[in-house]
Amino acid sequence: MATVPVAETTKNTFIDADYISGVLEHAKGATDAEIQRILDKAERFEGASHTEIAALLMTEKPEHIARIFDIAGKIKRHIYGNRIVLFAPLYVSDYCVNRCAYCSYNCGHDFPRRKLTMDEVREETKLLEQMGHKRIALEAGEHGAECPIEYILECIGAIYGMKFKNGEIRRINVNIAATTTENYRKLNAVGIGTYILFQETYHQPTYEQVHRAEA
Repeated sequence: MATVPVAETTKNTFIDADYISGVLEHAKGATDAEIQRILDKAERFEGASHTEIAALLMTEKPEHIARIFDIAGKIKRHIYGNRIVLFAPLYVSDYCVNRCAYCSYNCGHDFPRRKLTMDEVREETKLLEQMGHKRIALEAGEHGAECPIEYILECIGAIYGMKFKNGEIRRINVNIAATTTENYRKLNAVGIGTYILFQETYHQPTYEQVHRAEA
């Protein structure tokens, strides 16, 4: 493949959609030899550039796809072994100010909303631990008044404060809306495992279609 030209970054955005589309379109021209070179490199645990990854994404040949899965398995075992780590979601509040088209928390949906009390959080945690879970993903909709950071921190404290016959919850991953630097510091201070922020699409037209305005 020829070198993909560096595109000018669009003002006020860190995602250059035209450049991404160009890379993907360009990647369709990757030859078998180029695909094999990229896969050989990956199999040696040497990583791949974004243009090389694009070539792997765009290939439709069964033999290429089979080798991609094979090498991906080798890389996974090299880094993690045969270990699989599970975590259980714990939904603490369904209040939300957003109208995301794909989400049941959508504030345009009419249903009785609530958030768990600390006693309910502890009861849910106890049930999850009895099922064998030691890691939790704490989930909540975005609502500054009904579900402020103080409430999330209180939930975390309640969960980490519990001790069971078989131990305790070892790790709380937090899946809440983007927040402030100060709030990230607060989350770090209480010992969360991972902060999770999903963005379902980086394709601007699709993003605008499914992520509607706040209430």
